[in-house]
Amino acid sequence: MAAGRACSPCPHMFSTFGNNSVQHGQCQCRTPPSASPRRRRLRPAAPSVQHASALPEPRGRAAAKAPLLTMMRLVPLLAVVALGLLPGAQAWGVLGHERIARIAEALLKGKHRDQIRTMMHGDLIDLSDWEKKLTAEHPKMLALHFHKQTPEWTCAGLQPNAPPNLQHLGDQNGNVQCDGKGADPDSLICALAYYFDHFAHDALLKEFPKPKVPPIKAPKSLEPLAEMGGGSTQSYLRSIASLIADVHQPLHWLREKDYGREVTVIYKEEQYSLFNFWEEKLPDLLPPLPKGHQLLQKVDAKYREEAARWGDRLPTEDFWDWAKVVAEKLCTEVYAAMEVNHADGTREIEQPFKVDEALLQKWMSLAEDFTSQAGIRLAFVLNDILEHRRHKVATKEGRGMHHRHKNWRKNLAINFGLALLVVPVTLLALRLHYRVPGLRLFRALRSHLKI
Repeated sequence: MAAGRACSPCPHMFSTFGNNSVQHGQCQCRTPPSASPRRRRLRPAAPSVQHASALPEPRGRAAAKAPLLTMMRLVPLLAVVALGLLPGAQAWGVLGHERIARIAEALLKGKHRDQIRTMMHGDLIDLSDWEKKLTAEHPKMLALHFHKQTPEWTCAGLQPNAPPNLQHLGDQNGNVQCDGKGADPDSLICALAYYFDHFAHDALLKEFPKPKVPPIKAPKSLEPLAEMGGGSTQSYLRSIASLIADVHQPLHWLREKDYGREVTVIYKEEQYSLFNFWEEKLPDLLPPLPKGHQLLQKVDAKYREEAARWGDRLPTEDFWDWAKVVAEKLCTEVYAAMEVNHADGTREIEQPFKVDEALLQKWMSLAEDFTSQAGIRLAFVLNDILEHRRHKVATKEGRGMHHRHKNWRKNLAINFGLALLVVPVTLLALRLHYRVPGLRLFRALRSHLKI
């Protein structure tokens, strides 16, 4: 090709600035000196609908692969939609869990926070969405986050003067066991007891005062967990953090109305199930927590006050007491505010139920209290787990450790009684040994005892 032939204009984006030339018989475009040699390629415009028929149809292998490629592109979208359809895939929602985690982490100080981070393989705040991911991957694990019992309890049975034929929360005496009496083994309170039992030190539990009610006996196994292949220390500790949050979500305690999913509420022209309104909407409406030292100042005094009271009981006693308060609030502050009394004495919730601003403020205050309590109590339980861990290690190494629950008066009395017996006998033996040294002591003893 002649060196002086004319070349067509350069087609690239810098064509208005570039020049064309002929080299080795080929037309080449030169970019301006200021243009970067690594330019971003422009994606060709998508064809319009009118000209779609003008596109060449795929042939051969390309035609066979086209439907497969289309389905592969749809897989991520279908997965997202499927996860969105899972009912109640988390408790309190990610925002609620994060709020609770922030409070707990503020109360974990120094090396305690580092130890918990190491055991959990992550920070509490960073793991706020762990429950959502776990239950999405293993849907059967969701059952562990709700209370179930047979027969199911009702709000009427929760009243102090309820007749015996109405089922209470737990068994007829208001207590709970994980053998089917008061709670199904694979349910919220029993799962929490099971995971905590993994960290508890038996010798330390014996130091607690005798419980006033029969203690919760943790189940030997959890069926959804066994089907998942079991767990590890980190997953058990993460589950405890998640379940303590669930204990403080009132809609998780009453199976009636499918935990509130069958109740429709409207707020500002938007429709929710009562369950999702408490899971997602209320945490989003709560005022933000203070940060840093201000948050610690807000919750530390309450933590110290409550910890002194909680520490005098078995941890499982605390779990059940917390649960009963939350369940009672569900009846008196949530459902009671929605029910309408009829002339025949019946009560029902008219649907859809419109949430006005006055009721919203009451529920927001209740949700704020519950999330604060959950964070404070989570910090207490995590600190207690660290104490059980230290005692396990000390016992294994043959060392003793002081514990606030040790009954020093009882131990002093036992030691004093042993001293009354051991000390005089030892002194008598030493005196005899002084008077009759060596083997003559044993001969004297034999003659004295006429052996």
